[in-house]
Formats: sequence, C-alpha cells, structure tokens
Amino acid sequence: MARTKGYPEALDKKLADTRLYEDERHPEFTKTVEKISMSIPHLCYQCGTCTASCPSAPRSSYRIRKFMRRALLGLEDEALTDPDLWLCTTCYSCTDRCPRGIAPTDVIMAMRNLAAQRDIIPVNFLKTVQAIYSTGHGVPNNDVNRAARKKLGLNAEPATTHGFPQYVKGIQHIIDHFGLKARADKIVKEREG
Repeated sequence: MARTKGYPEALDKKLADTRLYEDERHPEFTKTVEKISMSIPHLCYQCGTCTASCPSAPRSSYRIRKFMRRALLGLEDEALTDPDLWLCTTCYSCTDRCPRGIAPTDVIMAMRNLAAQRDIIPVNFLKTVQAIYSTGHGVPNNDVNRAARKKLGLNAEPATTHGFPQYVKGIQHIIDHFGLKARADKIVKEREG
C-alpha cells in the first residue's frame, strides 16, 4: 500500500481491515463530541452533502463525511489521530448545506479540541501559535506585501498589530493565560528536536 506522509503506522493496518470491532468503539466519545460541538452527529445519515460542499475535499484527502461517521460510531482514536482532521478550513459550507441541520464544522472543531488535549496537533499549527505570539499574526507582514500595499495606495502596515504593535502584549497575555505558547514550544521541540 502506498504510504501517505503524516499518517500513523497503525493506519496502514487499519485500512487493510475494514471491519468494525466492538473494542474500537467508545460511545462516550460520541457523547463528548456532541456536548462540545453542541451538534447532533448521531443524526447523520451519510448523504455526503458535507463532503460535496467542502472546498478542501477536491484538493486533498479530506472527507468530512468520514469524520461524521467516526463520531457516530465512537471511533475516537481513528478520528483524533487522522491528520486530515486538521484540513478543515472552518468555512461552514457543510453546515450551511446539511439537510439534517447538523453542524459538521463544529463536530470537527470538537474533535480538534479533544485531539489537542492529547497533544495531537500538527507542528504547522503550533508554529502559527508561535508566530501569533511574536507578531500578533499567523502570517506576519513582509517587504513584498508592504510594497504591494504601497502600490495600491494603502499604508505599508495594515491596521492590525503591525500598525499598532503595542497590542501584541495583550495577545501574548491571552495566549499565556491558556498556556498555549509554552505548550506549543514544548511540542515543537519534542517533535523537531
């Protein structure tokens, strides 16, 4: 079987065996996801509207329908360790179009929160936390962008923390309050050495 970058070793074995085993199910996972997301994934009848609506699906292996099914079946480890969990752009197209009134985006966000509690977070997300902590932005301004802004008749620095750097301290205070920066630093160091 072809290997896909980022997938856990156990997933190859899992993909070879498509049966559902009772010991893999965690009914409490379904209840927890429903409580955090304030949504009703157990009502999903797998019509596929969410995946068909998703702008990420045609460009990646992301299929929100799979995650809805995992939530329904209580497949906690399979859902939380799948790197595709982090491909959702949170555009809410799936939620807007769901014929059952389910909020798949909120289900994904609940699963991400549960994964984060287990330190299952992609390094690129953690590096974004580090960038926001340093500059107030996930994608800091640069000379190319400044030149383009000037050419358009705009201020070189947008009206964000680039233009008002005194507010970075407030952002840092919020991030520190939740321990995100320290946690991001720790996990990145463990994974990258």
